[in-house]
Amino acid sequence: MGHELIKSTVVYFVEESKDNLTTIYKNLSDIQEIIHNPEILNMTLRATFSIKSGASMLGLNSIFITLYRLEKYLNLLRYPIKGDEPLQLLFLDIYHVLKNLIYQIETPEGLTDEKAHEITVNSDVIFTILNSHLLFLIDQSNYRARITNPDSGHSSQLWSYEIPLKLILVDPQAFLCRTFEDYFADLPNVEIVNGYFEDLSFFDCIVTSASSLATNNDIDSVILEFFGDDVINLLQQRVREEFLGEQPLGSSLIVETNHPLHPFIAHTPSLRMQTYRAGREHVYQSIWSTLLAVRKHNQLYNHCLQKQINIIAIPGLGTSLGRLPLDEVARQMSMAYQNFLYSFANVNLSVVS
Repeated sequence: MGHELIKSTVVYFVEESKDNLTTIYKNLSDIQEIIHNPEILNMTLRATFSIKSGASMLGLNSIFITLYRLEKYLNLLRYPIKGDEPLQLLFLDIYHVLKNLIYQIETPEGLTDEKAHEITVNSDVIFTILNSHLLFLIDQSNYRARITNPDSGHSSQLWSYEIPLKLILVDPQAFLCRTFEDYFADLPNVEIVNGYFEDLSFFDCIVTSASSLATNNDIDSVILEFFGDDVINLLQQRVREEFLGEQPLGSSLIVETNHPLHPFIAHTPSLRMQTYRAGREHVYQSIWSTLLAVRKHNQLYNHCLQKQINIIAIPGLGTSLGRLPLDEVARQMSMAYQNFLYSFANVNLSVVS
């Protein structure tokens, strides 16, 4: 009986996936339309999510991983790029990999590990090229620096795309990410990634939760390695100049990195010293102060879209040296973001003007 139930579930999964594949193919066949029409993009993402959920339930890892990676690049189509034929062909190449995986399930041999490897053997190369080409198109679109019409008599940017502030909550702890999913379930523009920030393809700003004292050992070592000593030295110099060497808890300092894809760091201490346990509301204060600092930064550069911060990568704060329970970390981070959204809506301000 159990075997028959599994078999019928697989049959249902394949049939439902074929319908979703039709939607994905139709939408990817007109790449510019999917870029211009958010509803078509959302429809495509819903179709990929549906297949991904079924694959996860059935343990079809090759399908799940392919869709997980595809979703990441579909989300980059929210940027106002000009789609071209290579971009469309790359997405369709991934579609055909996905289609072959799903149709292989119906064969007498089934989707064995060997067949999955045979079908996906070139996927890494395709995704690498897709990543590079998408980032090239985003850069070429000059979406951050739309030219102001000098004859208009005012300095407002001519900007027709809504690119709201987005949070990427990224952490290697699977349980924390599941807790994030619970606390951020109904909040807009949040992506949760169980992994490392170095694996993220695109973000404008990364939050560092070092201690408030500007010494060489206080900055997260992985960020030091990623951005290099020049950025760390600049950050320490800013802390010394603006805060006399001790940045207050509940403050956030935004520093440029000169990295082409990740141009900013938000230094937001959640501890006074690395040996201190985090206070009960330190995580809330850290997220709140970061969001306020980003808002102030974007207001300062509201006519220079090239310096706007739209995507913030945030690790789980207070979980290591701070030793806060993971559910408490997620709760405080969620509460800070909710309060920011509520306050933000009340004053009728926009991140991009």
